[in-house]
Amino acid sequence: MNKKENKREITVFQETQRLQEYENLSFTVVLVQPEHSGNIGAVARVMENFNFKKLVIFNPTDQVERILGYETQGFAMHGKDILFNAEIIEVKNQKNYYSEFQQYLKRFDYIIATTARGKNPSNIRRLAIFPKDLTLPISVKPLNIAILFGKESRGLTNEEIHFADILLRIPTSTNYSALNLSHACGIILYELFKKINIVNIGRGKNPVLIAERVDRLILLKIIKEIIEKLKIRSYKKENVYFAFRNVFGRSLMSKKELSLTLGLFSKVNSILKNKNLYEN
Repeated sequence: MNKKENKREITVFQETQRLQEYENLSFTVVLVQPEHSGNIGAVARVMENFNFKKLVIFNPTDQVERILGYETQGFAMHGKDILFNAEIIEVKNQKNYYSEFQQYLKRFDYIIATTARGKNPSNIRRLAIFPKDLTLPISVKPLNIAILFGKESRGLTNEEIHFADILLRIPTSTNYSALNLSHACGIILYELFKKINIVNIGRGKNPVLIAERVDRLILLKIIKEIIEKLKIRSYKKENVYFAFRNVFGRSLMSKKELSLTLGLFSKVNSILKNKNLYEN
């Protein structure tokens, strides 16, 4: 457990890495007719949390000035860049809304819609799956994927959902299934984030580096020596050893934790060794 080696590992450590099979997937969050600018800002914030950068605001209720205003920026926090770079599409003639919406969606290869409904199996139009059950396509060429979220008051209409390839819903309490727009977006992006990335154990700039197996075996060897030196009944010795092995095996010890634990048990082993020599 060389300190220089640990420092090098921390320097090159990456908490998340895109899985190679999903490198060609590009995601765009599309807010369809959002009604509250605060929610748009909050969506930008949660997109930044999970490294989704492309935001489209399709036919919003609020004016563009308000959407990009100071209050919305406050909701966006570190997602301001996502908010400022968002594509805002306003439909001038609402009679052409669905045709313009359909035309816009033609730029995508795969379209995911979301709903708070979809619990009734007889409603074929809204037959939805859970985000964890979603299978993402693997493509050798760039693939553009849209994730549609409907307006806060009613969600996506059947006509809007009709243009999608698949429908997702988040499992919730049966008493109240409707989620806030940004909350729903956060949950779905989190599930997608887990699917497309390798997530390593870590904490930003100071990641937790998992102890190597060879070092864990050194600790277990010392524990075995301690057990031999202590007056433990023969039939219990093996069980005590396996108890420690199981606990340390489940704990996914970090290198730092192992170093401290190893130091303690090494000292106990040394004390017992000297005590036995003195008694002999």
